[in-house]
Amino acid sequence: MARFSPLAAATIAVAVFILDTLTTFDIAIAVLYVVVVLLSLNFAKKIQLLAIGAGCMGLTLLSFLLSHGQELPADSIGRCFVSLAAIGITTFLAFRVKAAIGVLADSEQRYRSIFLATGVGILQMDFTGLKHAFDRFKSNDVQRIEDIERLDPGFARSALRLIKLTNANRTALNMFNAPDLGALEQLLPTLVSDDMEGKVWKLLASIWAGNQSYEAEAILKTSDGRQLIFLYNVAVPLDRPALDMVLISIMDVTARREAENELDVARSQLAHVARVATLGELTVSIAHELNQPLAAVVTNGGAGLRWLKRDVPDLTKVQSSMESMIADATRASDVIKHLRGLSVKASPNPMNVDLNEIIEETVTLLQREIDINQVTLRVDLAADLRKVIGDRVQLQQVVLNLLLNAIQAMAHVAEGRRELTVKSSEEESAIMFRVQDTGPGIPLEVRDNLFNPFFTTKPDGMGMGLSICRSILTAHGGSISASSEPGAGTTFEFTIPFNREVG
Repeated sequence: MARFSPLAAATIAVAVFILDTLTTFDIAIAVLYVVVVLLSLNFAKKIQLLAIGAGCMGLTLLSFLLSHGQELPADSIGRCFVSLAAIGITTFLAFRVKAAIGVLADSEQRYRSIFLATGVGILQMDFTGLKHAFDRFKSNDVQRIEDIERLDPGFARSALRLIKLTNANRTALNMFNAPDLGALEQLLPTLVSDDMEGKVWKLLASIWAGNQSYEAEAILKTSDGRQLIFLYNVAVPLDRPALDMVLISIMDVTARREAENELDVARSQLAHVARVATLGELTVSIAHELNQPLAAVVTNGGAGLRWLKRDVPDLTKVQSSMESMIADATRASDVIKHLRGLSVKASPNPMNVDLNEIIEETVTLLQREIDINQVTLRVDLAADLRKVIGDRVQLQQVVLNLLLNAIQAMAHVAEGRRELTVKSSEEESAIMFRVQDTGPGIPLEVRDNLFNPFFTTKPDGMGMGLSICRSILTAHGGSISASSEPGAGTTFEFTIPFNREVG
């Protein structure tokens, strides 16, 4: 239409000028120039539009002068004035419309440039068919998405066919190795495998609830067989209640997840090295812990032999000695089992963990260090403490590190003033563990760097203990903090939420 608009406008302008000049109708024929101005919106720029409006007003005046000459009747002047006013007002409004169209065009161009060039894949979808399906369910008194799943288990798969792809940017096409929009539209339904139906139902539940956005991760296979991890966000504009335009942004996070997995492996390896190093520091304590039950086994074994060698063997005493031997051997075995758990390199193994049990085992392991350093130990464990989901070995490493640090921090404190308090409690949504010493405290300038890797205040320290503790607790959804007053000791606290799996 824009191609023929200039010719049509010129033709109408000539026709109006001839009619207005040569006829004597008692009407304001020049008002028809507004058609010329309106047609000019199709091809003229803003300045050209003003010029065309001014030209139409000039033709109106020229026609008036040619047709009336020296005579200036009042009714003709009135019609001329009405025509000029109509043309002027129309030109002004057309100018405003042209300006608005220009702003809208610029905005649309910017949106299109961003849409096509952004590094995030964007799909423009039409969910109208899905909305109509939802409306039918609601008209039949279906109240929840769970009811749809019960009434029509295959709806999740059929819902995908109700969603239409209307546009996609280059990034999205490249992500799925699709040559064009049509190929991508055919490919999309095949990317959603049967084991992803649970995620589809969650998306449908979000749309059913009227949420404006929904975000989740999905593992999809591209047309060339690659398996990629995508983070996608479904956004429903507020001004599109018909769901005729829904934007789905897609980000390929495969490399990020692989890097996170590699980081987890490195963190696990580093934690293992730190555990072995800590066990090395406790060699004497470990030997003492094992020597006690082994010595008891020897003692009970000798006593049992003596009772057997008597003229009349006392079998009751022999049985008692053997039972004691078994108990002491089991005790030594348990110590070795716990030590082996701390020293073996293994992947995190989430399970139900009793933190009080871990604390008691760790205190037992450190008992000789506590005795040698003449530390007064106070243990306050909450009764009926709820279990948390976590890796037992890693959590024991955290407790072991904090207790050993506290004992070492009091090495230069006067005897009789070395007090170590260990406490567990149940907060509103988490288990809390606290260890408090009466050491010299942590200087203010050191406190901010306390959990940084390779930062240590010990002459022979690696500076990894507290950093590893924090990474372990973060992976468990928890946190760790330290508070200290110079000369008044240090308190470390960590929390682990309930019902949280290891990250």
